[in-house]
Amino acid sequence: MKLILILSLSFLTLASLAATPQIQVQGNCEIKVTPDRGSIIFTAENQFKDQKTAVKKTNDQISSLKEEIKKLGLKDLELKNVNYAVYPVRDYEKERYVDKGVRASLGLEVTTSEIPRMGEAMMKASQLGIQNVGSLITFLSLEKSQQEYLKCLDIAADDAKGKALQLAKKLGFKIGDVILLNEVPNIPRPIPEHRVAMKSMMDSAPQIEAGTQNYSTNIHITFSIK
Repeated sequence: MKLILILSLSFLTLASLAATPQIQVQGNCEIKVTPDRGSIIFTAENQFKDQKTAVKKTNDQISSLKEEIKKLGLKDLELKNVNYAVYPVRDYEKERYVDKGVRASLGLEVTTSEIPRMGEAMMKASQLGIQNVGSLITFLSLEKSQQEYLKCLDIAADDAKGKALQLAKKLGFKIGDVILLNEVPNIPRPIPEHRVAMKSMMDSAPQIEAGTQNYSTNIHITFSIK
């Protein structure tokens, strides 16, 4: 009995909304945002006849890189080991496979808010013999993402209201209260910017720009018509 009553009330509410004169408009926001975080993965790789030597050399390089990067005093610095792998190397020679030893690899993911200074970290890696550097990834921190989201939401709401008022003025009616509201956010994903050749960084660290990325949201608002 309670279920039938709830369904009946819901039907009456929807029927009432459908009978109310209304207008639906879409509010849009699309802004350019400068990312406040940058991330690069440096990978040390070493191949030796025995596994122990390959692993030790690789771990030592990454440990040394960590210490050197810490000395740079980068703001909001985060360091994380990633992509550890150890595997045998075999080449096909004279119609048979020949063991060439063991290769070990380990990556260090470096994240900071000082994106322009990422070149200094690259230079440290080059000095330690680490030549494998990934693409620079730029993204928004959680705090900045929230700030830009609220800013964009205000812009989209003003855009929707402005459109409704313009239509009301042009067509000779007045808008009333908001009946329905639906939002479709578009949260930006981290963007790979570019790879930088390690050979060019032996003498000086390159200045890296954060660039910009789009941040947008759309809202659909239904106003009653007076």
